[in-house]
Parts: sequence; C-alpha cells; structure tokens
Amino acid sequence: MIEAADELGLLTELAREPLTPTEIADRAKIDRTMAYNFLTVLVWNGILTRNGDHFALDEALQAEVTSGALPLLRIEGWATRDHLNGTGIVAALRGRRRPPEIDDRYVGALAEAMLRGARASAPHLARLPLWRDRAHLADLAGGSGGYAILLCRMYPRLRATVYDRREMLEHTARAVADAGLDDRIALEPWELRGDPVPAGHDCALLSHVLHLLDASARAELLGRVRAALAEGDPVVVHDFLPGTAAGAPSPEEAASAIDWLANGSGFLPGPDEFGAEMATAGMSVRSVTPIAATRTAVVSAACTPGLPGRHSRPSGSAERKARR
Repeated sequence: MIEAADELGLLTELAREPLTPTEIADRAKIDRTMAYNFLTVLVWNGILTRNGDHFALDEALQAEVTSGALPLLRIEGWATRDHLNGTGIVAALRGRRRPPEIDDRYVGALAEAMLRGARASAPHLARLPLWRDRAHLADLAGGSGGYAILLCRMYPRLRATVYDRREMLEHTARAVADAGLDDRIALEPWELRGDPVPAGHDCALLSHVLHLLDASARAELLGRVRAALAEGDPVVVHDFLPGTAAGAPSPEEAASAIDWLANGSGFLPGPDEFGAEMATAGMSVRSVTPIAATRTAVVSAACTPGLPGRHSRPSGSAERKARR
C-alpha cells in the first residue's frame, strides 16, 4: 500500500499538507470514487489519518518521508519484485549469482539513500588520524560521493576520485557541485567487477561494497586495490562485520542477511576471518571500530610489503621526509 501511494506521488504530496479526496484524485490522476476507497484503506492500515474531509500522513510515516526515507522505500520495493523474495532466495541457494548493481531505474534513489547514509557514518570514518597526511583518495564504488565530500571538507590538502558506474556518477556530480568541491573531487567511470584500480592514489575506501560479494570476489577486488597502492598506504573498509557489536543481530542486520541470501553473496566473515582475507590480499588490519548507531564497523588496514611484481616506495609522511 505504501509503495502504491508513493508511485502515485501521494506520499510526497501529503508530506506537504493534508488534502481532500478530490484534491488527491486530481493530483494523482485517478478516479475520485476509487481515490476515496484507497484513502480509506490507507487509514485502516495506519498509513494515513483523517480529520474531517482531509487526509494526512501518519506522524511516524511523515517523519520518515521528510527525513529522506523514500529512496530506501523505492529501492526495497524494486528488490522485493526482483530478487528479495522467496523465488529469489531459492534461486540464489541453488547457485544463481545475481549482479550486485541496482537496476538503472533506481540509481537516483540509491544515490539519495547513500547521501543520507553517509551523513550518519562518514563522521566516524573522518575521525581516523590516517587521513591527515594523505593526498589522493580512491573512493571505490563511492556512489553519491558523500564520504569523499566530508573527507575533503575536513582535510583541505586531500583530493579524491570517486569511481562508480556512469549512471551513478551523473548524480554524484550534482552532489559534488553542490558541495563546491569540483576542483578537488574527480569522477571516473568504473565497474566493480573487473576494472583495475588506477594508480596514483595513496589511500582507498570501500564503504558498503564488500557485503555485495562472495569470498572469491572479495579476494579478487582486494587484490586489485592492493596492486594500485604502495607499502604503508591505508585502506579503509566500512561495512557490516558480524561479531564486532555485542548482543544478538539487530533488525537491520537480520534484514541485511536476507539481502545477502537473495543475491547469493552470503555473509561477511567476522573480524578474525576478514583479517585473514585482508592479509592474503597484502594488507594488515590495524583497527576495527564498531559504529553502534548503524551496526556497522570501520576497518583500518595498511598495505604490507612484498607484493609480487611491484617495487615498494615510501608513501605519505615518509615520502615527504625523504625529500627533505
């Protein structure tokens, strides 16, 4: 019912002001009698409230809509129709591997949702002291650019390149322009599966990327990240990491687990197992910091020496000392 109301534009309209059935029917371009029946059912289900001739959003839903939850609603509606259902879970359990990229029609909604999520999580990443001597961040599958924007605001000497698919970067460009950071944040088309990570960076960020991948795909991506960086360069991972927060899984973690089943990626490992994956890829975990509000974790790692086929170079502050 909520999804239908959103598709008709009613959630946005009713978030602005209460409306009569006639006003709603005219704005949504639906039959007036059917509009009244639809509104009545929405009231019965606690989605709307009625005061005389006017209908309004329930207070809880009003707060969600005005705080920017509609993009998440649209993405979840698409996922339920596409793969986040019984048929999708059975197919994944039988070996189907669904591409992790969201349908092109919902990339805009995903960009909005990512910007909203970054506002909650990016400050935790930005507090890491490792950014202070970095010059160029590779924000891989960086989506809306929310993390790169905050990091560049906090660290004036830092530049960033956001790598993502072209459809997403159209939305990223607007967010970067609104932040006034066009001169410090570049955008480059990039495919999560297969494209190399370009050289020229001295740090990398993977936020909410690895949980989309199974173990072999994670290992392959981490290998590409390591190949682009030098010894000592930091790699920051922000994602779900079971076992870093005390207590049973939260409702958010339980819901995400269903997502992982339905796209065939499975669960991310716990801190010890993930540390082993990072070590195999040529990185050493330095710290794991839970974010209680989002039930996620920030993993800070550094590239270790000995990557075959590359010559190590000083990086960051060590490189600057060598030039003095």
